[in-house]
Amino acid sequence: MEEKKRVKEGEFVLPGDYLGVIEEFLPGEGVIEENGELYAIRPGNIRINLEKMEISIEPATDTPPVPKVGDVLLVKVIEVKPQAAIVQILRIEGREDYRDLATSKLAGIHVSQVRNGYVEDMSNEFRIGDIVRAKVISAEKSPIQLTTREPSLGVVFALCIKCRSPLVRKGNQLICPRCGSVETRKISTFYRKIKV
Repeated sequence: MEEKKRVKEGEFVLPGDYLGVIEEFLPGEGVIEENGELYAIRPGNIRINLEKMEISIEPATDTPPVPKVGDVLLVKVIEVKPQAAIVQILRIEGREDYRDLATSKLAGIHVSQVRNGYVEDMSNEFRIGDIVRAKVISAEKSPIQLTTREPSLGVVFALCIKCRSPLVRKGNQLICPRCGSVETRKISTFYRKIKV
């Protein structure tokens, strides 16, 4: 009978590789137990936690990001309805690897989550094409629910609805330098300060 070799910390393994027995280690992330023996279920490097007596596999490749409650996202408005803005997720702030999300790219901002106070008309807060900085408040169901209530959240880039020139912030309004149009939005304190 063939003797199974002992694995070491940092060693690269493939799915199905033998890692040890349940008497030595508890199975951690990326490890399964079958008949008392431990096997890798994903490619990666072995990590052994001696405090917990646990063996796990650190993935060889980064996993696609999934938005979680509290994450700040950059999104693009694709539809404005009376009760909500439908947005497309562009990226998770702080994750500059630009990998595609491992979930639906659609999210929603309900009228009650736009700002503190009453919102009369959603089209005064967001317009199609606006780039918005928003925070995830619910990620369990689809679409993901977002808020822009904080001062740092809201529109970070907008185009004029008449001539499509980038709008410039003057106080609480956005003004078009080309045609002079004055527009309102739920403006972020980061307006035109974030690369989009």
